[in-house]
Amino acid sequence: MPKSLLAAALGAALLCAGCGGGLFRSDIPVPATYVLLPAEPVEASSGSPTRTVDLVVGVPHVAPGLDTQRIAVLRERRLDYFRDARWGGTTAEIVQALVVATLQDRALFRSVTAEQARIAAHYMLDIEVRDFQAQYDDSNAPGVQVAFLARIVRIADRRLIGTVRVAADRVAQANRMSAVAAAFEEAAQEAALALAERTARIIGRDLQRASPPAVSAETGSTPF
Repeated sequence: MPKSLLAAALGAALLCAGCGGGLFRSDIPVPATYVLLPAEPVEASSGSPTRTVDLVVGVPHVAPGLDTQRIAVLRERRLDYFRDARWGGTTAEIVQALVVATLQDRALFRSVTAEQARIAAHYMLDIEVRDFQAQYDDSNAPGVQVAFLARIVRIADRRLIGTVRVAADRVAQANRMSAVAAAFEEAAQEAALALAERTARIIGRDLQRASPPAVSAETGSTPF
């Protein structure tokens, strides 16, 4: 089972050597910082039609209340945040990084870059983050919900060629922040992998429509 990487939080306090009163001691807890790793790399078939395509991933649009470094939790429709814990970036930043890394590791396309790189591409993946929060119900450990709505745009004519909806959920193995972060990672990985596969299929079909197979002049049939 993939485990979330817990980045060490800088230290609970700074102590001044030789300062007997502990001049720089602080009782304010330093938040633990969590990041999400992509799933293990699995390269796609070399015969995939999208292997000649350059794809750019836009900065995701995030539902209100979720675009923050704080880790969101829903309790009876009331949005709250875990204390003393945060992501290594805003939700938009970590989702974009996860999707880009997942697509790169799958090798479904010739190149996959973030929009900020300003590199020319054939298609753009515009992502909306609808769910990215933990949620408590009757159990002690929370569940995690992740949901993306992605629009695939052909850049040459700015035409929308497809829409992909993906969602995944996991229940944390324990009511601990490390277990909650691991559940986030597993759900986000599942959603990102599904998004990668379905995006490749939609772009592959668009490529086939744009370049139909040649028809034999002698038989009027499509050669194999």
